[in-house]
Amino acid sequence: MIEIKSDEIYKILLNRENFYMKQYYSNFHKKEIFLAIKELKDGIYCVLICDEENEQIDCLEAAQYIKTLGKAFSLNMIILSDKEEYIYTDYSPMANKLVINRNRYSVIYCDNSCIPIRQIFENVVYEKREKNDGEEEKFFKDKSLTLILMGINIIVFLLTALLSGDIMDINSKVLLYFGAKYNILIEQGQIWRLLTCAFLHSGLIHIACNMYSLYIIGPQIQQVYGIYRYFTVYIFSCLTASILSYIASPNSLSVGASGGIFGLIGALLAFAIIERNKINKNYISSLIQVIIINLFIGLSIKNIDNFAHIGGLIGGILAGYITYKTMRKYN
Repeated sequence: MIEIKSDEIYKILLNRENFYMKQYYSNFHKKEIFLAIKELKDGIYCVLICDEENEQIDCLEAAQYIKTLGKAFSLNMIILSDKEEYIYTDYSPMANKLVINRNRYSVIYCDNSCIPIRQIFENVVYEKREKNDGEEEKFFKDKSLTLILMGINIIVFLLTALLSGDIMDINSKVLLYFGAKYNILIEQGQIWRLLTCAFLHSGLIHIACNMYSLYIIGPQIQQVYGIYRYFTVYIFSCLTASILSYIASPNSLSVGASGGIFGLIGALLAFAIIERNKINKNYISSLIQVIIINLFIGLSIKNIDNFAHIGGLIGGILAGYITYKTMRKYN
């Protein structure tokens, strides 16, 4: 949705169309009112922006002021309306009207004399929409897969929270039902738990921390690797995280996207090592510091599956190294 303020239109007239600004005191509004004026051979072309409900009094006051300038003039009013249609009222032969729906920024009435400012206004609207589209495209650039993964995690979390009746602490039975990593069930053939556990979270704080980390790291991975390799690295890291947890932590019930997130950090490290001659040396040391700090935090907190973190990190480094090397070979 775009928003165009009166000041923006006046600035366009001033900076691009050789208008200059005048102001007069309005007894009705009890304040100074701006008026855009352009010198022509046979007089001055004046533009006033006002609301529909005050158009009559604004027209009369503006015309009264312009007459004091002692020049022939054409008063052209840009009238902002909330209505879809405009009922023309000829209260002054001195005023020409360009009526704009302020919600859709579309022209609903235009006198011939106002065609030049209609074109200017429509150019402003076009530029605004192009800018908004560009900003939206910029926002979603390199974030598409990250937002999809976040959406899946959040939807699954809300379902588990609803069934648990507690958003802060999800019931372990609900997590088991949805696919948590639990060795006994995996050994019974439920291999899919090695992946589904990565889309489950134990509580609000757990998912909030993981989704924030994913939002920060994910776009960097998509920018470096592309969306398909990003997906490959993430899923592979989730699996290696679960596999190491299965081997080294057989009695734990594990859930969370942190293994996949550690994998993304590992993929960034792999990229940094491969391109070490092209990037800042501090980038590699910073990544290693982030990895060490996060592993230390995991070791300092109870009920954290650190083997899943390590497994995800190893998987991410391997997948990142192989996919980036392959990508460089064929590009």
